[in-house]
Amino acid sequence: MLPISKIKVVQSLKHKKNRISSNLFLVEGIKSFDELLKSNYKIDFTVISKETLANNKHYKNLNDLYVVSATEINKLSGLKNNKSLISVVHKKNQKKESIDFSNLIIALDSVSDPGNLGTVIRIADWFNIKSILCSKNTVDLYNSKVIQSSMGSFTRVNVFYYNLEDVLGSKDISVFGTSTDGTDINNFEKPDKGIILFGSESQGVSEHLKKYVDKWISIKKNGGAESLNVSVSVGIILHKLT
Repeated sequence: MLPISKIKVVQSLKHKKNRISSNLFLVEGIKSFDELLKSNYKIDFTVISKETLANNKHYKNLNDLYVVSATEINKLSGLKNNKSLISVVHKKNQKKESIDFSNLIIALDSVSDPGNLGTVIRIADWFNIKSILCSKNTVDLYNSKVIQSSMGSFTRVNVFYYNLEDVLGSKDISVFGTSTDGTDINNFEKPDKGIILFGSESQGVSEHLKKYVDKWISIKKNGGAESLNVSVSVGIILHKLT
């Protein structure tokens, strides 16, 4: 039986302010949980359905495991049709000094959609990008939809939240801004390091950040679409530059 105190913790972590104050977040679903187990994240406790435990017997040796019905999992979950498990996890202490500026880095300006951020993290992981810088108004990494859409890649990619002006203006490193009228990415020489700056799909790179851009790059357009989803843009550009 799951104690009421644990139910309250899970429910509270659906809200950003509680994730901040408690320094905890939720990981939901088997795929993300399996990736979590391979990482150095610390698990506080896990709520798992009887069926999931029966089909994944290696979970039985885990500490602080609460077994409930699939219906109870679904009621507790912030996601649609999650009937497997929910884990409460301690956040990492991300420090600015740990950002690896010797390699390519992604910077995201005002990206608000959780699915987009999660997909960008997954794409970064695919291309072995280890650091993502986010503006403070970019969606919270620990939003359950971000974690879910990253498919476990959040365990391997470090995501930092800063005033981007402070970072872009303080480092002797090239900044490559993305726009619709920059140099065609097909004609752009691959850099060994630098920051690739992506703006929101609707507004692009914010005006106050444009002064930090050394070179503008773009994806060649052949059709009539007005813009690309930011995660699609990240995938195309990383494919060309890595």
